[in-house]
Amino acid sequence: MHPDKSLLKTHNLSVGYATGQPLFSALNLSLAKGELVCFMGPNGVGKSTLLKTLAGLQPALGGTVTIDSAVEQPEKKLSVVLTDRITATNMTVSELIAYGRYPYLDWSLKLTPDDKAAITDAVNRTRIHYLLDKQLSQISDGQLQLAMIARALVQQTPLLLLDEPTAHLDLNNRVEIMNLLRELAHETGKGILVATHELDLALQTADLIWLAGRNNNLLTGIPEDLVLNGAFDDIFQFKGFDLKTGKVFHKPWRNMAVTVRGNGHEARWTKNALERNGFIISDSRADILIEVMLANQQVTWVFGGNSFNSLDKLIWQLRQLNP
Repeated sequence: MHPDKSLLKTHNLSVGYATGQPLFSALNLSLAKGELVCFMGPNGVGKSTLLKTLAGLQPALGGTVTIDSAVEQPEKKLSVVLTDRITATNMTVSELIAYGRYPYLDWSLKLTPDDKAAITDAVNRTRIHYLLDKQLSQISDGQLQLAMIARALVQQTPLLLLDEPTAHLDLNNRVEIMNLLRELAHETGKGILVATHELDLALQTADLIWLAGRNNNLLTGIPEDLVLNGAFDDIFQFKGFDLKTGKVFHKPWRNMAVTVRGNGHEARWTKNALERNGFIISDSRADILIEVMLANQQVTWVFGGNSFNSLDKLIWQLRQLNP
């Protein structure tokens, strides 16, 4: 944490509902300028509830949330992107984004040059110029998320809180949005908090992780520390997934060991294909040696004096030796 740069702090914060036990207790957290924080934990742990409490949309059971901002209006201190569906789908993307400037408008509700400049900057950062005239009913979920982020950006708040911004999106859109949020934090100095299930992306993009632990608390640290100290394994109880390698565990069912000689991602994907097909990968005492060759951007696999131009053909040949 970076106390000297903190935009948001909690002191002994308890979160939950008055009718039940607290979901989180005695939280002392800090969110710094220019920092992308990913808030993670199992389903149902209370990620959305904490986010709404930090945003002031739900009362805390105890403790305090302090936002360091020079402005008094709450809507100028932080902006929020929640998972609630938009019902006014006939409005255009341009109109949706403009709503983010409402805290700055006077009684005439006319956009000033400053308002228009903020909108232009948000559109440039999210790269959605081509969507501005489209109705919300005409765009994809991924495009809508980008439009919602643009609406939050035009509020020009130091803090941005997002709840599952990549839910139900394909891989390409998930990567785009997480990279965009990281870029925004680092380039604009905003403090950005994202509640997410995207473990693989969070590990590669977050500056800091808030991990919902046991005993109603949160573990905090950089992604690599929480991987290496076993915190993720303890909380998520992975079944057949090795977080340290980022791979699903494949139990070998062929009584044949293979050594792969080569470098780079070509060798890595070769090993992946062999393990997925039941072969044992071994650096010593292997039954078979496969050499991965790369020349002129063309990959060739050499085995038993024969060359193969695809892994599919290579593995078919190996299966003949051990069906």
